[in-house]
Amino acid sequence: MKKLLMVVALGLAGCSTQTPSVYSNYADNTIAIRTIEPAKVQMTTIDDLSQFDENCRMVGPIKVSGGRTLASFIRDSFNDELKFAGAFATDGKGVELNAKLSKAAFSSSEGLVGGWWDIAWTVLNPANGKSLSAASKYEFSTNFVGEIACKNVAEALVPAVQQLINKTVTSPEFKTLLAR
Repeated sequence: MKKLLMVVALGLAGCSTQTPSVYSNYADNTIAIRTIEPAKVQMTTIDDLSQFDENCRMVGPIKVSGGRTLASFIRDSFNDELKFAGAFATDGKGVELNAKLSKAAFSSSEGLVGGWWDIAWTVLNPANGKSLSAASKYEFSTNFVGEIACKNVAEALVPAVQQLINKTVTSPEFKTLLAR
């Protein structure tokens, strides 16, 4: 009985949920969005085709802030960038985009103490039939210790998403995507 209780206690003590901070805008994205002709835009939906595995080592899951899915976090982050740049459509009269998240994965042990987020999506404008695909592999430092490594994975999510959005809004195809 004591052995069983010890195993259960160790199992519970080893599990920890890591939650990234809330999204914050990236100045380069604001600048890129503001250079586009005055268009109001909103990403309305995102389909998650990524089969994202939130488990980090044997430490526990990487959970997104606000109880959202990773896909909804990315959609909300894109809309936050639009809001900050003054290009968010609030009245339903702007360009409505959809997205498909095709890849979302991370590593906390690349080369022993390195890590990465690998995220890819396709953004679509159903009104004009145009689409744009973008991918980002964001690299960062982790640690030998699982708890620290997974904390670093969680903290690297925001800059990884900022980089994905930047690759999207700085693509020459982005202006075409927004055309009516």
